[in-house]
Amino acid sequence: MKNVVLLSSLLAVSAQADFSGVTYTSEDDVIAGATTYRFFLNFDSPGDALLAVSGNDDFSAFRITSETGLINNELLSTRLGDVEDFTGTLTGAGDSFFAAWGGDTSFSPDFVVSGNSQILSTGATLLEQLDNGGVFDSNPDTQLTGSAFFMQLSVDQGSQLTVEGTVDFKSSAGFLQSEAMSVTVPAPGALALLGLASLGRRRRG
Repeated sequence: MKNVVLLSSLLAVSAQADFSGVTYTSEDDVIAGATTYRFFLNFDSPGDALLAVSGNDDFSAFRITSETGLINNELLSTRLGDVEDFTGTLTGAGDSFFAAWGGDTSFSPDFVVSGNSQILSTGATLLEQLDNGGVFDSNPDTQLTGSAFFMQLSVDQGSQLTVEGTVDFKSSAGFLQSEAMSVTVPAPGALALLGLASLGRRRRG
C-alpha cells in the first residue's frame, strides 16, 4: 500500500531560514516485507537552491540509523554487490540510495560508505559522517529548487529509521546558509499506535 501523503518532520529551523523541512512518502512491499521511504528537502521560495547534504559539526552530523538494517533489491540482475559506484549505477525498485539530483550529484571521498557510492550498504544499521563530508551539487549552474528528492531507503515494515544531517543551500537572497535537519519514520507516536493495534489483535485471538 502506498502512502501518498507527505508527512513533515519536526525541525529546529530559524524564522529567517528558507529551508522549510523534510517530507517523505512511504510504500509497502516494493520489496516483500519492507517499507520504502522517499525523502524530500523542501524550500519556501522558488529562488532557493539546494547545494549539499552534509555532516557539519557546527550544525549536525550526517547520520542514518536503522533499527533493523537497510534493504536493497538483491535480485536485481545488474547488482554487483552491496555497494556500487555512483558512475553507471542502475538503482532498482526498493533500493536504498542517494538520488542523483538531476545527474549533477557528487560525493566527498568515503562519504558514509567507501568510495563515491550511490547505493547504501545492505544490512547497515548506522552510517554516519560527523564532519567535513557530504553529497553535493557538482554543477550549481543547474540549480535544484523547490522540493528535491534526495534519498530513498528501505527497511523492514514497522521498524524505525532516522535520518539526520546538515542542509546547505543558497537562499533566494543569494546567501549561503546551513540548517540542521532530522526525521524519524515511523514517527514515535505512530509506533505506539502500531503497538496498541498489535496488542488488540493478540487479545482478539
